[in-house]
Amino acid sequence: MVIILESIILAAGYCSRFNFDNSAFKKYMLPLERSNILNYIIIAMQKANINKINIIVDEKADFFHLMTSFNKFIEKLAIDPPDLNFIKNSNPERENGFSLFLGINEVESNYFILSMADHVFSENIYLHLMKNYSDEDIILATDPMKINGIYDLDDCTKVYGNNLDIKMIGKKIPNYNRLDMGVFMMKSQTIRKVTKKIEKEKQNFGVSDIVLSAISLNLKVAYLDFPNTIWLDIDTDIEYQKLTNTFYKSSKFHPFNLELF
Repeated sequence: MVIILESIILAAGYCSRFNFDNSAFKKYMLPLERSNILNYIIIAMQKANINKINIIVDEKADFFHLMTSFNKFIEKLAIDPPDLNFIKNSNPERENGFSLFLGINEVESNYFILSMADHVFSENIYLHLMKNYSDEDIILATDPMKINGIYDLDDCTKVYGNNLDIKMIGKKIPNYNRLDMGVFMMKSQTIRKVTKKIEKEKQNFGVSDIVLSAISLNLKVAYLDFPNTIWLDIDTDIEYQKLTNTFYKSSKFHPFNLELF
């Protein structure tokens, strides 16, 4: 089941755990193979037939730099660019759930892919998630920890799942059997209602809070395992070093399995 749809990329974080003096520094612009992290995410989404990409950024984002970088990459690839819609989040301290709240209000498709702007994978996880989607309200890409990962386990969001359903999610849950890989497919109308309700109740809230609320409402909240996918959440200089050690020009791994050149 392949669906043409929109996506939301959450890119309004502060990058506070990186050792950079420049407050305008954005980790999604860090070099990756032949471009940068954000550009690879966008191209992976386009390769998955996602033609409108909504990117939530904070007020310090340099739109000219973002577009110049992306246009140069597109020219090298000689492909038509997707429709990029930048949405400004003036309150990133309200956490990434609030960014999703802002983004979902501009989504027109019935379903959408949600991705963090700092997660990189060895497979085109967006395409695989779409192919395996079967009308759940939320389906989350998960790592069942069958192979030794290069992620920081202590920093990962944990998931307890059973019979394809998510029962609990959070960074501090005591019992878990999977890891949240940071990519979801969601039903737009449902998530719009859930996020609207939470936004009225909470000042700060994350995507995990939205998932927990959906579970409490008895919505269909499922997981899809990616047991052989190498992935990283780039939150620190150490994680970025792991990224560059894994994805480099002569490596057997390519970001999102994109052998572009």
